[in-house]
Amino acid sequence: MHPAPAAAPRPAHAFSTAHVPSADRLRAWEEHNAAALIALKCRTPEGEDFRAREDNLQLGLVHLARVRTTAHMVERPADLIESRPTGSVAVYLSLRGDSVFEQAGRRQILRAGDLLACDADGHFARGFGNGLEELAVRVDRHLLSGAAGAPAPGEPLIVRGGETNPYGRAIARLVGRAVGVENATRPDEQALVDLVSALVSAGTTRPQVVHRALACAHIEERLRDPRLSAPEVADAIGISVRQLTRVFADVGTTFPRYVLGRRLELAHGLLTGPAAAVSNTATVAAQCGFTSAPHFSQTFHARFGVTAGEVRRTAARRA
Repeated sequence: MHPAPAAAPRPAHAFSTAHVPSADRLRAWEEHNAAALIALKCRTPEGEDFRAREDNLQLGLVHLARVRTTAHMVERPADLIESRPTGSVAVYLSLRGDSVFEQAGRRQILRAGDLLACDADGHFARGFGNGLEELAVRVDRHLLSGAAGAPAPGEPLIVRGGETNPYGRAIARLVGRAVGVENATRPDEQALVDLVSALVSAGTTRPQVVHRALACAHIEERLRDPRLSAPEVADAIGISVRQLTRVFADVGTTFPRYVLGRRLELAHGLLTGPAAAVSNTATVAAQCGFTSAPHFSQTFHARFGVTAGEVRRTAARRA
């Protein structure tokens, strides 16, 4: 019996204040975030107009967003925490604009490129004097406790230049490719959970979780290269190929099967993007690390239940 085809990746949901009357924009922004990410109270500098866009993608118990706004301030006060708890850890990676973060009497400045992880149910305030663009991840706390053997961080974690941190760099890559961009690629939810676990656990994460997180991060960086191999990944993260095999067996898969799945997700993103009308399946297959077009076609159909050509043609007609 063949397994049922996987569901096609769910597209991100975009929300914008562009068509909302100016007087209603903050309220609309608060209502959207309460439903899609984290309930916050918002305000703007006196006399300034507010504009914002947020692309959201929900993957089971992991919520992703790309946020772009003009200047404003947000607060997560006690009444909202009580009425709209999340049970989550929030991770923010700044792409543009400086910001201020205040919690437990401490005030810190974050620059573009910095990464912030905090308890989403702790009282905090953030300010964006010149607007912002950032990536956000919300992960249920119980997933991190189970994966890392440690609770959510008791105080915020700030990583300066988050792209220099292997976990921060991989989180940025996975989320950045998934929301608010053309040719969006559905991320691996378990990899995101592992990466956030390793990021916030202060060294208490189980070794196999860390190894899996680092392996997935390296795979994402080299996904398009057909020469990607288990020995290369094992060497890059400092373990044996046998250990790498066990790391993937722990989550019910194998290294080749995992790499194949990620390449197929990448291909689906390319075939459904704006360039679908001027691309062809053979070129997309090569761009995603496949050396055999027939193998690509067969595995794509097995995973999604439709051919790659059908997906491309449907996207081209919509474009």
